[in-house]
Amino acid sequence: MNIFGSLAFRPFASFMAGVLLLAGAVSVAQAQNYPVRSVRLIVTTAPGGGLDLMARVMAGKLTELWGQPVVVENRPGAGFVIGTDAVAKASPDGYTVGFTSSAALTINPVTLPSLPYRLEDLIPVTLTTANPFVLTVNSNVPANTVQELLTHLRANPGKLNHASNSASTLLASALFKALANVDYIDVSYKAAAPAMTSTTAGETELCFIDMATSSAAVKTGRVRALAVTTAQRYKLATQIPTLAEAGVPGYSMSAWGVLMAPAGTPADIVAKINTDIRRALALPDVVSRIEAVGNEVIGTSTEDAIRLLKLDAEKWAKLVKERNIRFGN
Repeated sequence: MNIFGSLAFRPFASFMAGVLLLAGAVSVAQAQNYPVRSVRLIVTTAPGGGLDLMARVMAGKLTELWGQPVVVENRPGAGFVIGTDAVAKASPDGYTVGFTSSAALTINPVTLPSLPYRLEDLIPVTLTTANPFVLTVNSNVPANTVQELLTHLRANPGKLNHASNSASTLLASALFKALANVDYIDVSYKAAAPAMTSTTAGETELCFIDMATSSAAVKTGRVRALAVTTAQRYKLATQIPTLAEAGVPGYSMSAWGVLMAPAGTPADIVAKINTDIRRALALPDVVSRIEAVGNEVIGTSTEDAIRLLKLDAEKWAKLVKERNIRFGN
């Protein structure tokens, strides 16, 4: 059964390849002239957050490159669903694009009972940035390394608490449990900040959380950062080992920023947006501003974006099925 079978979705690679092939109705000359008017950039979070700040940096540079305004429009809510749906339903002419977390395309389909948009309604133009989660523990937990944490967890099965704040962090925790063969209780919080506060106070003992939210508590010593979730050490915190190298082989999880367009957007325009956003992402001032909010700049081809998102979606669907994970309303 394909990973989106329960939602009647076609296989990810097939439909993405299809929409790219079908989106070739514009001439090369038209794409070279694009854009001839303002472009709307829908961001799936509220103003002031990391995704919003990155979107505004990219919008500013694209405005300079194109000589046309790129206007940021915030559509927050429902775990990226409202904004992503707005992009999916926009006219596929290149004048509406969106910026979201990869969770909107890889985790939402396996954690939400229904979505107002289908994955084939969107084209991931490029993965712009990468941001790992970091495994943190309260300073009172007798563990300075992942191996010491594993020893402690195995000696106390089901007794420790993990502060989860989203479907993404719940899946990060579930993958850790599965690969490390440990057990503890997941406690849900409404956002990253209260989850980190809980772990700092010792109400919960461990927390998978984004780098930016954890940084202040780590600096004060109230929590310890034991490992990052990415396959390789994170460029912005190379002193922290990965979970895979620290004792949980095979562990890998990353959140990406995704620039997306409605399906049916002409292929030549998709290619131009991809080229120009990657050009903007290579500028030193853009890199420094994005890294300042804890994200690593990447920039991929559309084909690589499709491939990586497909693999990620399949991994989470498999984990949810194998561990019979249930999500709240």
